[in-house]
Amino acid sequence: MRIFRAFRAAALVSLLSYLAISVPVRAMDTAGDDAGQFGSITVTKLAREGLKAAQRQDWPTAVQRYQKAVSQNVKAPELYYGLVQAAAKANNWHEALSAMETLFNEDPAAKAHMQAEYGRALAGVSRYEEAIPILNKALTTLDADNAFLNEKLTAMAIKIEKPGEKPDIDMSKVKYREVTAVEKIPERDLVHADEVSEKSKYTLSYENLFHYSEFIAICTYKKFEKERDTAFFRPPIAIFHIDEVLKGPPLNPTLPIRYEFHDKVGTPVMPKGWTFGPDKLPEPGSKWIIFIENAVPKRGAFETYHGSYGRQEANDENRNKIYKVIEDHRGQQ
Repeated sequence: MRIFRAFRAAALVSLLSYLAISVPVRAMDTAGDDAGQFGSITVTKLAREGLKAAQRQDWPTAVQRYQKAVSQNVKAPELYYGLVQAAAKANNWHEALSAMETLFNEDPAAKAHMQAEYGRALAGVSRYEEAIPILNKALTTLDADNAFLNEKLTAMAIKIEKPGEKPDIDMSKVKYREVTAVEKIPERDLVHADEVSEKSKYTLSYENLFHYSEFIAICTYKKFEKERDTAFFRPPIAIFHIDEVLKGPPLNPTLPIRYEFHDKVGTPVMPKGWTFGPDKLPEPGSKWIIFIENAVPKRGAFETYHGSYGRQEANDENRNKIYKVIEDHRGQQ
């Protein structure tokens, strides 16, 4: 019985195919990509590619382009007519049936005029019991139904080809980019090669502090050792506590520093009338950024980079200076 139904359905399909009007595919000549009548460059581009593929009877490509077009979440029910036609021509009955079911939800009036296509698709997926009565009914309305599908496909092609409207530009709302003046390179003093040495003033920079220091830390000043004679060129040993290491190996939290009174630029000269006193040392509890050139103590204390320059007050400005240099050199330490 099932074999007989299949044979009968196949016969009806063949008859309908013979009687069906071939729907013409219009030639296209579109210029460039635009949003078209669908309001989407992507959907319009895919639809035009599908229509061109149908024009040259490349039905599998047409199916693929229409499938992508209708999957773009843009309301374009017209494209399902093109997908149904291409899928049927390609004998892709599962896709044709799926497209028709979606189309009937979008455009319920279409179902009454697409009985032949619907019956052929049902037969194509071996649903013969459903297909035979639909195909029998389709034989009585074939001419009108073909005219309906022809009109829908023609309207679809016109909509696909028609370019989108270009909005009028309100020149009063156009924003012009201001042309900024070329930044002038600041003038700098000429530095001769013989002026650049480890004892020149040009070595006193945070870049050099970072580059030449093996150890950098934010520390708290505690006290100094009094059991020694102190002079301008015989500095005391100041005791700091390490709060935060910014660069270098871990050291004992108690950090003895040779507290130099000059920065070792050029030939140091002791200020006239200079005498040592508590006023020459920082306040206990004050915060400092300590830059140690060699992380190995000499004669019981560490030596800072360029003497007094290797001790920088840990205020916001100086912290930001060294943080920026560290960030610039991150990954190079």
